[in-house]
Amino acid sequence: MQDWEEVKAINAGIERILGEVEMPEIRVSIAHSLKTAGKRLRPLSVLLLTELNGGGIDKALDAALAMECIHTTSLIQDDIVDEGIKRRGEDTSHEKFGLFLAMVSGDYLISRAMMLISKYDPGTIYAFSKAGMYMAEGELLDVKSREYKPTEADYFACVRKKTAVMFESSFEMGARIAGAIERCVEKCRTMGLEFGMAYQIVDDLIEYTRIDDENKKSALQSFILPMVYEENMSRQEAIDKCMRQVEERIARVDLLLKEYPDCDAKRKLAWMVDLLRNYNGVKIK
Repeated sequence: MQDWEEVKAINAGIERILGEVEMPEIRVSIAHSLKTAGKRLRPLSVLLLTELNGGGIDKALDAALAMECIHTTSLIQDDIVDEGIKRRGEDTSHEKFGLFLAMVSGDYLISRAMMLISKYDPGTIYAFSKAGMYMAEGELLDVKSREYKPTEADYFACVRKKTAVMFESSFEMGARIAGAIERCVEKCRTMGLEFGMAYQIVDDLIEYTRIDDENKKSALQSFILPMVYEENMSRQEAIDKCMRQVEERIARVDLLLKEYPDCDAKRKLAWMVDLLRNYNGVKIK
């Protein structure tokens, strides 16, 4: 994956952003957050969906970088709210640099994202803005859930906004930047939503089965789908029901992806879907 042209372009773009940060304290802080950002699936989705719909990487790169900036901000904020200690094996931003610099770094990334996205058409800017707005609402739903026992419907309402909308908007933005017709844009948006929901459920399973315990540590617990199911069934039944949810959503993504002719972008998107089928030891059929 690291040798993909799309990944190389994203990494080079991040280095460019960091090189333009004037204040060294902010540069070091956001470098820490950006460089521990995992597989960069959200910006990668923007580029691959642009290519899938006949566009080029160069045209979509700033939109992809804007999405990575806003996503990184959400992680900084999420760690503050959850009193996070570790993320992907590294100290969280507020643990390493203090609360003030973590918050300032988030503000900087939001502003940088707005600059990057400003050159695009209104539909693309709207999709990007929707992601940021829904993420804020999803974070509030997540925090409020600590006051009561959330239901399955509560969970999906929260995750739709907190996590899935980032992929939904990334897939939509890529299609719009490529100039796809509205019917295709809607298809891509649906594909992104299903991928995003499946992604979060897999993430929940990893947390629930404690596969990735050393890489992420928080003082406070967000509610996750297996815990919701475990209220009325055994642990194994809860895991199996989550896996069925992932299987169903992956199947919908596969079906939509099959409508596109074979190309490099399609193969790479299929690889992303396969990542959910077998991620960190969680076996999805």
